[in-house]
Amino acid sequence: MINETKQCQPNLINETEAQNQSELTRRDVLLMGAVTASTLFTSKAVAKAASQASIVDTSSSAEPYIAKDFAHLLSKKLEGLSQSQISQHLKLYQGYVKKANEIHRKLKDVDLVSANPTYSPLRELLVEQSYALNGAIYHEYYFANLGGKGGEATGDLRAALDDRFGNWSKFADYLKAAGKSMRGWVIVGYNTRINRIETFGLDLHNVYTPANIVPILVLDVYEHAYMVDYGIDRAKYLDAFMQNIDWEIAAKRFMAAIKNPCCLVEPVA
Repeated sequence: MINETKQCQPNLINETEAQNQSELTRRDVLLMGAVTASTLFTSKAVAKAASQASIVDTSSSAEPYIAKDFAHLLSKKLEGLSQSQISQHLKLYQGYVKKANEIHRKLKDVDLVSANPTYSPLRELLVEQSYALNGAIYHEYYFANLGGKGGEATGDLRAALDDRFGNWSKFADYLKAAGKSMRGWVIVGYNTRINRIETFGLDLHNVYTPANIVPILVLDVYEHAYMVDYGIDRAKYLDAFMQNIDWEIAAKRFMAAIKNPCCLVEPVA
């Protein structure tokens, strides 16, 4: 048996060498092909890389958040919402964007050694980051779903609202009652956990914020959203909001949400 094994070893070595030579040959061919391909498609590769770099660029010289332009709302006639009211509200939104950028910068060099749940610079910046960023994003949803003709939703969105609330009148009553109940926001969103419409209320930008909810319609009920026009009469503001909803925007958000139930959807502007 030992002799038979020894006799087999040269064959095994030869086969191994042959495989190594074969692998080397294939590797050389692949490398040659890669060089050729890179020569042919360099310009496309560079363009693609530049495009990807621009998407993920978070360098210290770049601000990660840029305020969206909602100036068109100032030139539109919004029923019950004055130009002054909208103008002041937009300035407040831009302030949230500015603060989100400031916090982003400070977090790069924040002291990690002192991290503590009672107080530490890291804790405070993380908490206020969620407040500033949510303040910016929810305002973007809100402004984007303003400027419409109000009325009633149609199509698949209407069917989903009717399924959840029973009929349009009940939905409208529910939305306004929720607006009277909360101190910050009302979010009518697509619940990706159960694949249906639900309504959530927030007292602050970063308090009671639901996970896996894609906003479909966002209502701002902070006093700054209506006090220029209505003082403390929130009920009149809610009536005005209903008259200015852009249901086409809400419908686009809804369709995007049901097509991509596991993905976040950017505000539709």
